[in-house]
Amino acid sequence: MVFGMFLLAVRPRVLVRPILSAAAALLLLASVLLAGSPAQARQPERNAAASSHAAASGNRFAVATLNLKKGMRVAGMRHDISQVIGGGASVVGFQERLFSRPALRASLPKAWTLLMPSGPTGTDDNPIAFDKRVWKLQKTWSVLLTGTTWRRYSGRIAHDQYGVVAVLRNRASGHTIRAVSFHLPNHLHNRRTGGPNYANRRGVEAMWRMAGAIRSLKDDTRKAHQFVAMCDCNVTENRDTGENLVKGRITKPLRLETNYSADDHRRGSGIDYVMAERHSDFRIRSFRPYRHMVTDHPGIVATFVRRR
Repeated sequence: MVFGMFLLAVRPRVLVRPILSAAAALLLLASVLLAGSPAQARQPERNAAASSHAAASGNRFAVATLNLKKGMRVAGMRHDISQVIGGGASVVGFQERLFSRPALRASLPKAWTLLMPSGPTGTDDNPIAFDKRVWKLQKTWSVLLTGTTWRRYSGRIAHDQYGVVAVLRNRASGHTIRAVSFHLPNHLHNRRTGGPNYANRRGVEAMWRMAGAIRSLKDDTRKAHQFVAMCDCNVTENRDTGENLVKGRITKPLRLETNYSADDHRRGSGIDYVMAERHSDFRIRSFRPYRHMVTDHPGIVATFVRRR
C-alpha cells in the first residue's frame, strides 16, 4: 500500500520532465532560427571576407562575369552577387544594368567599390565592381563601346552603349589588370552557316564596332598589365564557325584565353565569358559556372593562378 502511494507521488514528476524537455527544445530551435536570419543577411560580407582571405597570398585571384537582367531588385542581385563572391571573385563585370547605381551599390558588400560609366546613359552601362581590400584602383574611365545599336524586336535604333575601364593593382602580388565589361547585341549568328546573321545586319555591324573598341583597349594596354574582359557575348562557340564573330574578331586576334570554347562537356552551354591575355604571369586555371541564380544567366568565375 505504501509502495503504491509512492508510485503515485513520483509519476507526475516523471510525466512533467519530458514536457519541459520538449518545450526547452522548441525554445532552443526557435532561438537558432531567429539567430540565423541576421547571419543570412550578412552572407555577402562573409563571402567577401572569404574571397579577400583567399587572395591574401597573392598567388591567385578570381574574376567573374554576371548578367543581371533589367528590373532585378536588391534582394535578387544580392543573392546572385553573393554566389560569385563566394566562388572567390574579387572583380565582377556586370551587364544589363541601367539606371541602377543606388540599387547595385546596396547589393554589394561594404568593402566593395562600384565603377559606373559617367556621362550619357546608354542601353547597357556595363559597370565593374571590385573588392578594395584585394585591389587598388589606379585609373578608370568611361568608353563608348558602340553607337546606334540595333534592336531587332522593335525595329528601332537604340541608344549608345557605354563601358567602364578599370586599371586595378593587386595589393598582395602587385599584379595589375586592365578590366572591361561589355554586352554584344543578340541574334548575331546564323545557326545554319555559323557566320554572321545578315538578317540582323545592323546588330552585326554594332558587334563589329564593339569588337574594334575592345581590340583598341587591348592594344593600348601596357605590357606589364594583363587585359581582362567580361561579356555577355550572345554567341555560343560551337555555333561560331566563321571568322566574323567573337572568335574571329576578339578572342583569336587578341590571343585571349577564355571559357569561350566548345567540347564534349560544354557544347552549347552558354554565352557568358571571362577572357584574359595569355602572356602574363597569371593564367586562368579553371572556370566555374553558378547556375542557381535569380537572373536568367549563369555567373562565371575564372580563377587565375601564378605561373611557376
